[in-house]
Amino acid sequence: MKVEKHIPGVDLPNLHNKAFEFAIVSNKEILDSNLPTTHDPFRPHRIRFYAILFILEGEGKHFVDFKSYDYKKGSIIFIAKDQVQAFQSNDAREAYFLLFTENFIERGSLSSHLMQELSLYNYHLYSPVINLEEEQMNIFKSLVYRIKKEYDAPDDNLTEEIIQSSLKIFLGISERVRKKNQSTLSISKYQIEFNQFQNLLNKHLFNSRQVQFYANEMGMSTKKLNRITQELMNKPVKTYINDSLILEIKRFLMNTSLSIKEISYKTGFEDPTNFVKYFKKYTELTPIDFRKKY
Repeated sequence: MKVEKHIPGVDLPNLHNKAFEFAIVSNKEILDSNLPTTHDPFRPHRIRFYAILFILEGEGKHFVDFKSYDYKKGSIIFIAKDQVQAFQSNDAREAYFLLFTENFIERGSLSSHLMQELSLYNYHLYSPVINLEEEQMNIFKSLVYRIKKEYDAPDDNLTEEIIQSSLKIFLGISERVRKKNQSTLSISKYQIEFNQFQNLLNKHLFNSRQVQFYANEMGMSTKKLNRITQELMNKPVKTYINDSLILEIKRFLMNTSLSIKEISYKTGFEDPTNFVKYFKKYTELTPIDFRKKY
């Protein structure tokens, strides 16, 4: 993948001038770059929406953050809002890319806190990939074909509701598959609070690394916030904050050509020397050495 000066942010494309925040794109449209965006989908870009890559045929790799994930027939890859991704150019792949916002999935008569309750997009805890068994494929294919047919047809007053309902079924069955495949997965009573903490961290990470700041924002004690991250991540909240910042720094080092000094300022360090010391403390590599290695 070609290194960018900056990681461009990509908004949800509105392919058919829909009034709702959802799109479905075929592999051919991806390969042809037939998307309403100026960015090359095969280069790193940060998505400002949630996405699902459903593989019907073919094998290859998909790039998310600083890792590549293998896929095959029956693989489903879940990419969360604000993650950095890039497609592999693969004309042997038959796939659909489903894009939507949290607002789309939560609103309406079936409104819930579904996105906060799903483990599918919690990349801090789980792999973004699930692999379907052959007999499960027909269920998911029928849902995607139903969504695609509805999306391409002229809108009526039921279009959004049908797509929304089908997508929720897709997500719900996917969640069941993940739980079945990971028998150790348990639902924590702290899951929703942990997701709220993650959202705050995504918003304020470059401005504050202080545990007290996040505890105050959530209206709880630092002791309770530590209990939440210990149960969900098996690590103290301070360690989790540092791990999250290191991940963001790695994204900048791998996916941009910004200088070390520029990255240090962007990630909240006033002194580049302290930035280098911080990164080396947690990775045993200097930022320059990490960039050379990867």
